[in-house]
Amino acid sequence: MKYVRRLALTGVLAPIASFASSCRDNTGMSRDILFVAQHPGATENIYALHPTELTSRLLIKGDAATSRSMPAWSPDSRSIAFVREAGDRSELYVLDTIGGAPRRLAPQLHAFLAWPEWSPDGKKILFTAGRTHAPDVYVIAADGSGLERVLHDADADFRCPSWSPDGREFVVSAFRSGRSSVLAIEIASRAERTLLASDTTYLDCPNWAPSGEAIVLTSDPRPGDIWIADPLRPWRADLAILELKTLRLRTLIGDFGLNNYGKWSRDSRWVVFQSNRHAGSGVDSLAPADRFRTLEIYVVGADGAGLRRLTTNQYFDAHPSW
Repeated sequence: MKYVRRLALTGVLAPIASFASSCRDNTGMSRDILFVAQHPGATENIYALHPTELTSRLLIKGDAATSRSMPAWSPDSRSIAFVREAGDRSELYVLDTIGGAPRRLAPQLHAFLAWPEWSPDGKKILFTAGRTHAPDVYVIAADGSGLERVLHDADADFRCPSWSPDGREFVVSAFRSGRSSVLAIEIASRAERTLLASDTTYLDCPNWAPSGEAIVLTSDPRPGDIWIADPLRPWRADLAILELKTLRLRTLIGDFGLNNYGKWSRDSRWVVFQSNRHAGSGVDSLAPADRFRTLEIYVVGADGAGLRRLTTNQYFDAHPSW
């Protein structure tokens, strides 16, 4: 793997610990974790999970033809941005009152749309939209006005844009010309800088810590675009943390299975993610659709300690967000 600048990849052990006791009086645990669950024969619904009591409640329900996915809290915890999916069509919605009517944003974008994230001041939402494997990055005001494309490359696949804590930049994963990278984009000038790049590893879904000091991301050992790779190959992905002061990359969670889609707690002390690390080697013999049913929600400390599985069932749990 070739990285930009001087980067060292080091492992961090993640022993099982008493999660509830370590989270007591922790402000990062004061808000429920949003996640998506798909029961057998149903579409995806959005749930809220209390991280210490491990109780969940249904917030946004899909229907027979459409699903609800990729939820994100607004900074004040009063609204939820999410994606409504129907076949190859995705739409951006915001729910302002639990049980109320969601409102649709950016109706002119009617193809692939994904990964909404609120700006730190709650005034804007960042997301990707466009072609499935080469979407652009957009920003829109929370009231639906001011839609603007902020990143475009006809030959690039941009995924999972994430705001900097000051709202001046965002990070995003990019795959273009056979190379995977994590980019930082300045909103005002559109200036682009490469934080991390690899010729042999797929770098995916960076998420900027609220503290501003680090980025959690997924590192997949499969070269090339993982979304058009052989779906029958084994699933392997690690969570890693990029320390922005030193540009040192360290493994947070790895060893086995798919560990990805990491999102920070508000105090930057914890990372929630999806994983099938509990499923054993037999998961690789399953059909791709059945592999997704092995995903569960996990949480781990930013130092690699306190790993805990939060959901336990026989259906799809994924796309967690704090």
